[in-house]
Amino acid sequence: MATPISLCSVGSLATLKGLPSPSASCPRSVRALSSKRGSGIIRATNWSATPRKGQLVVRTEGQRRRALRVCAAAQNGSNENRFVSVTYLKDIVFRAIRTFGYTEEEAQSLQDVMMYAQLRGNNQGIIKITTGGIVKPPGSADAVIEHETKLSALIDGKQNSGMLALIKGMHLSIDKATAHGFGIVGTKNSPTSTGAIGYYAQKIAEKGLIGIVLAQSPEFVAPHGSKQAIFGTNPIAIGIPTTGGSPMVMDMATCAFPYFGLLEARTAGKSIPPNVAMDSDGNLTTDPNAALDGGAIKVFDGTYKGSNLALCVELLAGSLPGAAVVDKMASKSWGNLIIAIDPELLGSPADFKARVDVVLGRVKGAEKMPGVDEILLPGERGDRMTADRLRTDKIPVEPNLLAGVEALAATFEQHALQPPPPPSPQQSSKGFKIATQLVHPTKVINDPYDSTNVPIYQTATFGQPSSTTFGDYDYTRSGNPTRAVLENQMAELEGASRAFAFASGMNALSVVTQLVGSGHRIVTGDDIYGGTSRLLSQVVPKYNIEVLNVDCCDLAAVEAAIDGNTKLVMIESPTNPRMQIVDIAAISKLAHTKGAKGCIVMVDNSIMAPVFQRPLDLGADISMTSATKFICGHSDVTGGILSVKDPELAKEVYFLQNSMGGGLGPFDCWLCIRGLKTMSLRMERQQHNAVRMADFLKKHPLVTKVNFAGMEGTPGAELHWRQASGQGSMLSFTTGDVNVSQVIVEETKLFKITVSFGNVASLISLPCFMSHASIPAEVRAARGLPDDLVRISAGIEDIDDLLADLAQAMDKAAKVAKKAAEEIGTSREKMLLARIQALEEKLGMK
Repeated sequence: MATPISLCSVGSLATLKGLPSPSASCPRSVRALSSKRGSGIIRATNWSATPRKGQLVVRTEGQRRRALRVCAAAQNGSNENRFVSVTYLKDIVFRAIRTFGYTEEEAQSLQDVMMYAQLRGNNQGIIKITTGGIVKPPGSADAVIEHETKLSALIDGKQNSGMLALIKGMHLSIDKATAHGFGIVGTKNSPTSTGAIGYYAQKIAEKGLIGIVLAQSPEFVAPHGSKQAIFGTNPIAIGIPTTGGSPMVMDMATCAFPYFGLLEARTAGKSIPPNVAMDSDGNLTTDPNAALDGGAIKVFDGTYKGSNLALCVELLAGSLPGAAVVDKMASKSWGNLIIAIDPELLGSPADFKARVDVVLGRVKGAEKMPGVDEILLPGERGDRMTADRLRTDKIPVEPNLLAGVEALAATFEQHALQPPPPPSPQQSSKGFKIATQLVHPTKVINDPYDSTNVPIYQTATFGQPSSTTFGDYDYTRSGNPTRAVLENQMAELEGASRAFAFASGMNALSVVTQLVGSGHRIVTGDDIYGGTSRLLSQVVPKYNIEVLNVDCCDLAAVEAAIDGNTKLVMIESPTNPRMQIVDIAAISKLAHTKGAKGCIVMVDNSIMAPVFQRPLDLGADISMTSATKFICGHSDVTGGILSVKDPELAKEVYFLQNSMGGGLGPFDCWLCIRGLKTMSLRMERQQHNAVRMADFLKKHPLVTKVNFAGMEGTPGAELHWRQASGQGSMLSFTTGDVNVSQVIVEETKLFKITVSFGNVASLISLPCFMSHASIPAEVRAARGLPDDLVRISAGIEDIDDLLADLAQAMDKAAKVAKKAAEEIGTSREKMLLARIQALEEKLGMK
């Protein structure tokens, strides 16, 4: 049995015969963690003379010693896996990655790739952090395109991370295949691992394309009949799109055992399976140390067939893009090949997917051998494991590995070690900020005339190829090309697997409640949109579904309300209309751990939209955004969008959309697509105006309280800024007198008195008499929703004009308030005189 060693031993990359240890290129902070010599103190290392924010590795002697104690404890700890929160693991992984000198955006990309593997139990996961697999060599730079044609490109990794080079190549191949049907991209000059390449194949297939990814690595694997390592582990991944939306992904190394699996076994002090590796003399071994110290891994099947496949990957991923072919570790130039193919090159994509489904169905339904319960497709086990771990927010981690990651994360100084922010809502996976994404969606209609704007397919039916085959669309209730553009773009903006456009926001919310079966419970807030309250209080209970309203700002109350029978948690943040801030991540975790199996968290994100907040990044399962509001922006459409994270849950939502017939019509979809192009521009101007209004109202003597998300000094402001990137443009305030509030609302000239929000024009209302009037008065009172509350939705007008209009309306309201005060004073004086007179009369009678 191999001897357990600390996961902090970065030097363990001194591995197969003749290969130098890359520990010399590791950051000194990491080498210090692994060193068995010296004073036992980690030495702080700056990546540059003037470190950027969050870049200094260790600040204090106490932090240094704490990191060493953690690693030392890891050496003597139990080998049993520890279960930790997925959210927590992502947090420490993110911070550990940052210690290598990666930017926040780069660290997020690396985290995504490694967590893809970790969630699936794949050896290409976070083990790379503590074994030097993501070391950033000095002098590395951003990957660049060295050569490019319409269909191809060659990327020079510039000695930066292999994962980052492959991500760049993945996006480039997708763009070329989307535009021209085919894209092939090679990468070279990367000195570190590409991670689980199934990640890249899946991302390509999720775009409806066929993805093929090959990766070359240093000499770890011996050809059949040899004991000398020549090949890399040389994985190959293929992603195939399916009708259901969740692609089939095969991710297979051409070696018998992963290289990082050897490191993981060495770290855990465990043996490796028999017949997968040999020692330096060519003898089979189960000791990972013998395999690492001059030995070699065998090809996956131990025959010439596996050897031939490994050779082909070596030639295509290494020789073709010009990567190193001799002494690959020393040369630090490893290659990759990424291919994306549009199925439409050979016919109908829908027909292709249908045939894929038939084949997969035949495999799943094949007659089973005795003792076999189920035939699993490639990637199916990993997908199920991932879904389960995300829903329960629990994942097992080898204790030494966990301790090593924690030790590195502890050295990263970032605002008192608060969890890293979610991926910025203003940044796409392709590196484009949201204003660019809104104008340039990834998936558009293949218009033969290359129209600047999306065509409107204003039709109910579509002709079919024959009497027995179907095209991509047959009936607009089931799908329409114009609606597909809107839904695909919203899925991309929200970070969802799929999105669905409905005829109204309430239609979308109704569909979400249909996911809850009879006898189950829904937990929701006590400060929610009036239409949502009406649906949950008057419609849903008729289906024998219990609804509990709680203060969602009180996590203890939320936790008490969620039980094993809770199937759905519906929340808003900010809430409407009191603008309270709800902890989306914490409530999502509670729902997924305490609720019924498959408990769903839905966030009404209409106030923030994906421009300022992405609930799915915070742990929610569904994000609902009213298209009536900021998406369209001109109050000429009613619509609602459901963006769904999990592909399987998305299938259920699509079934309901198709079965119940609530899809948004083509022309309304077109209006929303047009609105999206200017959504960022509008929301930024609206937010600017709202901030100025809030400052004005805070100082006005008539106003008793201002509610505005993220406003300094207000409850939940810090939480809001952790989960959102902006304040939005809706605010509310109270005056203490409903008559005064009524005058303010009615005397404004530029503010239209109406329900809704998100219009280019500024809107004003008294919610208790308008949008929330369906909530009984006694219920509103119990929930702390006062009748004098005024709600404002800031438009895009000139702010000076808006403030002047508010000022004149409030001047008139002040006169009403003064008159009321005088009347109250006169009335009280008369009452006092009457009481005195009555008392005098009583005394006189005596």
